Amino acid sequence: MRKTRFLGAAAALTLLGAIGVSQIKSMTLAEMVTEADNAVYGEITSQHVFVVDHPVDGPELYFTTLSIDGRLVGAGTPVSVEVTFRGGFLDDEHGVFNSEAPAADDVKVGNRVVVFYKWLDDMGGGVAANALMCAHGGLYRTMDGPKGTVVLGRGKGYAISSNTKVEKLDEQVRSIKR
Repeated sequence: MRKTRFLGAAAALTLLGAIGVSQIKSMTLAEMVTEADNAVYGEITSQHVFVVDHPVDGPELYFTTLSIDGRLVGAGTPVSVEVTFRGGFLDDEHGVFNSEAPAADDVKVGNRVVVFYKWLDDMGGGVAANALMCAHGGLYRTMDGPKGTVVLGRGKGYAISSNTKVEKLDEQVRSIKR
């Protein structure tokens, strides 16, 4: 009985240690803007999932690429950009869930979003792409309201912690980039 309790306690401590190591980094808006290559406010026009087999990184590495048409946050310059993140499904049987990827509802075609991204030469498997910053922490849905469009904040620790009008976010980003 004591041995079983000891092994259970040891397993729990090991699990807690693993959880502590794998925390997601929190970022302020200033940190996000400084680290990102850019941010786009626009509509998701397409979504494409692809798989890569790599001799070093392993087989069946799934990635999702979103095509977004809109404008650069803070600059207003029209842009079409593709942004990629790890995980995704080709169909009901082929794919992989990534707990740090955006929720499926957040990346539906037709959604209007703010997305922070940074070019990576190798996201894994030799995939070079504009990578979504901070996994799900780099994508924010927007909502139209009677007083304008609002970027939906995600709470403490996220770059956009509270609901913010798109125009206000533009001002904040311009101020940070100066």
